[in-house]
Amino acid sequence: MIYRRFYIGIIVQVILISLTPVLFLFVHAREYMVVTTYSLAVLWVLQIVYLLHYVNKTNRDLSRFFDAFQYQDSTLVFNEQKKDKAFKNLHQSFNHIINAFGKVKIEKEKDFIFFQHTLELVGIGLLAFDTEGNVKLCNSSFKELFLVEDFSNISDLECIDQEFPDFLKRTKSGKQKLRNYLVKNRILKLAVKATSFRLEDEQLKVVAFQDIKNAVDKGEMDAMHKLIRVFAHEITNSVSPISMLSGSLIELYQNHEEKSKDDWIDEGTISNTIMGLSTIRKRSKGLLAFVDEYKNLTHLPKPNFELIPMEKLFMQIETLFKEELKAEQIEFTYHLPSKDQELIADEKLITQVLINLVRNSIDAMKETENKTLSISTGEANPVNFIIIRDNGAGIPDDVIDNVFTPFFTTKEKGSGIGLNLSRQIMRLHSGTIAVRSKPNRLTEFTLQF
Repeated sequence: MIYRRFYIGIIVQVILISLTPVLFLFVHAREYMVVTTYSLAVLWVLQIVYLLHYVNKTNRDLSRFFDAFQYQDSTLVFNEQKKDKAFKNLHQSFNHIINAFGKVKIEKEKDFIFFQHTLELVGIGLLAFDTEGNVKLCNSSFKELFLVEDFSNISDLECIDQEFPDFLKRTKSGKQKLRNYLVKNRILKLAVKATSFRLEDEQLKVVAFQDIKNAVDKGEMDAMHKLIRVFAHEITNSVSPISMLSGSLIELYQNHEEKSKDDWIDEGTISNTIMGLSTIRKRSKGLLAFVDEYKNLTHLPKPNFELIPMEKLFMQIETLFKEELKAEQIEFTYHLPSKDQELIADEKLITQVLINLVRNSIDAMKETENKTLSISTGEANPVNFIIIRDNGAGIPDDVIDNVFTPFFTTKEKGSGIGLNLSRQIMRLHSGTIAVRSKPNRLTEFTLQF
């Protein structure tokens, strides 16, 4: 509608400019209309000037409009009080667009300010730079972590470490690395992760630095406290009977020192003494076995990685427990999306993990009806996870956080090393083991490779 009125205005003016010379020639032949002739000539010139002004005004308005966008000026306002409806409507449209642009600009600035304040509150150091090393973003956590002031290029970070700028450039997206740095007599233990992306023609990389020293130290301290409690419990259980029995035997013989041995040593005394010494030997062997089990936890062999056919691995587990599964009336199944699936792992170590988990599942279903046990994998090849699932008694919420602690067990005859050993084996495979449980309904162990 705006352009239609503009075009009509142009056409009317062109028609008038075309008619004026015709009228000029008509009156020019009449000598008595001299004034009219000159008036028509002046009118023709004025019409041409007005047409040029009319067209150029539109061009000027368009130029001002586009300049406002180029320089992001949302304060420009066009006059909407024009008598010419074409220009009035055009100016109204321009003002609507500029106002909308201004609102978008304000929202963008609000988002940017929010983003900046959020970055400053994040406890992880963030650094973004382009392929030339020019810094695009650096939050306060990064500066506080490395004790640096403002800088414009990552080459300025050689003060942290000579190889630090090269390390930033070499860090690949998606892979987390652990690095140690000494910054002004402070040892930083950092988890480093990077991501790369392109914004228009600019390639950028963002690197995140998280100080995990406190978390690691706390984890190590918690693990040490748990281990000390387990050691104290086991040693106390073994040493207390030994101390009491040895004390009783010493007291028995001390009380009869002045008597002849023929007067008080009879078959009952000898039997009690032998029983006491046997108990002491049994508890001593138990304590030695406990120490040997701890040694086994700390001396795992280095994995020998190879491609393991999953069907063969699962069939071996089924064969190992076939008689026990039958005796316990457990319905055992394994699921493979493809018979060609393989796993990159150490066969002996992973078999040991599966044996530990299947053994635990069998023990957990002693009181369960309609017992089911299953092993499954995802569709990836090589396999990236294995799930062992049963419907046994499950693991209570107040216990589940401790199941991987060395020597922690809820079984009467359990050693408490199976799950911890399994976790260590998974760590040797750069993987994890996790558990979730709904007591008396479902327990699920997931091996992630």
